[in-house]
Amino acid sequence: ATVFVELDKLFQSLMKLTPSSIKLATGRVVNGPRYTFDPARTGVLIDTGAGLVFAKRDGSPAVQLTKERVHEFATFSPDGSRVAFVRDGNLYTVAVKDAITKQLTTDGGKNDTLNGRADWVYEEEIFSRNGRAFWWSPDGKRLAFLRFDDTKVPKFNITDTATVRGKLELIAYPKPGDPNPLATVGVVPADGTAPPTFLNLDGYKPEDTLFARVGWVPGEKPTPFAYVQNRVQTKLDFVTWPAGKPTVLFAEKSPAWVEDLGEPTFLRDGSFLILSERSGWKHIYRYAADGKLIGAVTDGKWEVKGIERVDQDSGDVYFTAAKVRSTATHLCLVTLGRPDVQVISAEEPTHRIEMAPKGPLYVDRFGDDATPTVAVLRRLYTKVVRVLDTNPTYSRDRHVYGRYERTTIKTPDGFEMEAAITYPPDFHEYNRYPVWVLTYAGPHAPTIRDGWSSRTFEQVLAASGVVVLRVDPRAASGKGAESAWTSYKKLGIQELTDLETAVDWICQNKWADPARVGLSGHSFGGYITAYALTHSKKFSAGVAGAPVTDWRLYDTIYTERYMGLPAENKENYDKTSVVKAAKNLHGKLLIVHGLIDDNVHAQNSLQLIDALQKADKEFEVMVYPSSRHGIGGSHYPKTQLRFIKKVFGLTE
Repeated sequence: ATVFVELDKLFQSLMKLTPSSIKLATGRVVNGPRYTFDPARTGVLIDTGAGLVFAKRDGSPAVQLTKERVHEFATFSPDGSRVAFVRDGNLYTVAVKDAITKQLTTDGGKNDTLNGRADWVYEEEIFSRNGRAFWWSPDGKRLAFLRFDDTKVPKFNITDTATVRGKLELIAYPKPGDPNPLATVGVVPADGTAPPTFLNLDGYKPEDTLFARVGWVPGEKPTPFAYVQNRVQTKLDFVTWPAGKPTVLFAEKSPAWVEDLGEPTFLRDGSFLILSERSGWKHIYRYAADGKLIGAVTDGKWEVKGIERVDQDSGDVYFTAAKVRSTATHLCLVTLGRPDVQVISAEEPTHRIEMAPKGPLYVDRFGDDATPTVAVLRRLYTKVVRVLDTNPTYSRDRHVYGRYERTTIKTPDGFEMEAAITYPPDFHEYNRYPVWVLTYAGPHAPTIRDGWSSRTFEQVLAASGVVVLRVDPRAASGKGAESAWTSYKKLGIQELTDLETAVDWICQNKWADPARVGLSGHSFGGYITAYALTHSKKFSAGVAGAPVTDWRLYDTIYTERYMGLPAENKENYDKTSVVKAAKNLHGKLLIVHGLIDDNVHAQNSLQLIDALQKADKEFEVMVYPSSRHGIGGSHYPKTQLRFIKKVFGLTE
């Protein structure tokens, strides 16, 4: 929630600390601010880099909670009396009142063991790059946490060449078919009065078990729950432990993979709401406390994005959804037991919503393709209460922009792909233009969305005389799981077919030159670029940024979700491999990779380079020795621009 702090009071609170702590803490506030509010909003937690400090909003003396340098994921208990954190693979709590620290686990950091802190593959693929793996009980008395044993997970070596002798990084990184981390769910008293206990997982093989989510069922004595999945994620059990043994409330399945059901929203009568894609579209479902399905709360050929708030007395469920169109998000309302869905927010722009815990107020951040995002405070069903940020920008009159046009492209089987075209500023239909296609193409990852974006690279290309087409294949369209499932066990195959359709569509225009069509993307977009240039002749050039080049080289959880196990899907692992098709390279290819990429290892590009060399193919390479998966700075886009101009014969 949005909360404002009087900085003079905050600094006054910090003045009772040691001079070094004052300097570090105030620096974090001034340069950030980098702090977290306690639940009652009476103060803020500041990680100074040399300890945790709790500073008071009323100016009363701050509390130095810890003095150690490393604190990961410091999180208040629901009542604000304690802070939990992870250090060196172990879980700790510290009391806010007297700064007494309790170590809750002791085996972390030994033999590849982590407590309350996700290992690499869980952090990346399950927890959306948030490594926190502990959860407070609603009463603040206990914590549930995941313990990871990476002993059997193969390690991958990355060498950072920035020093004279190089620095070796050894990362537990399972690749398809490898042993996954062995994860178990522990529960421990927050005051450290007893050691952790680990939940009974009878019926689940540790080597075939993943935990998509862990949390607590509220009540007089809160009960832990977990979403338990099989390794290839084709099923999900909602499991609780009310009497020490696992109780499956219900099992979720789909024709392909099963996504996380989101955080359950528990109601006063013990029933709860979850999100499910079982129909092929993500919607809200209500279950009784015993796991019996009460029914769907929403349905239709549109996607729910998330539940924002439930008013227990009225049964009103506020949620965000792509109800108006697939590329926009709106605030909607449905009442439990009634089928009608009401769109509350204005239909034209897209919206990001932050609702007050109760009452009619909400923060609405909205914008469209031509208007930078504006933030306002609204009252439900009425006008704006207060403008929070008008987000002024320089006038577009100061720059020459190419025309930006949204469109759709219909495939032969009737699917409508979302697309956008950026034209050169001096575009004339009687001229002949090269076309550059931008995409990501990964499952459930659309790049065409309503809302403000500077679209800088598109405009730079357009100013260079290139028509830019951004397009999302159906798997990446955001138009329901049923569209994403078309990529199941054959990543890249349907996506390339859709991209070829897009090329044919735009090249129907006399101004588009079919002999000069290029493609680029990063990560999955890098994969689909390299795949297209080795499996299609419609592209004359491509820039493959940090590409997966064979799905056997990526991690288990992502790859097996979409491709299954290599031993069970060998034919399609081979068909979707860029390395195996290197001899078929068509067009000019630029491969780009960060050498210390710990996500898509540079090994991917190196194996492709080796295969291309053995096939006597010409190509170009740009490496970034100090970059990981994201390559920052201006050199990367400039390199792409120079390459595109060169292959299309455009003047500098």
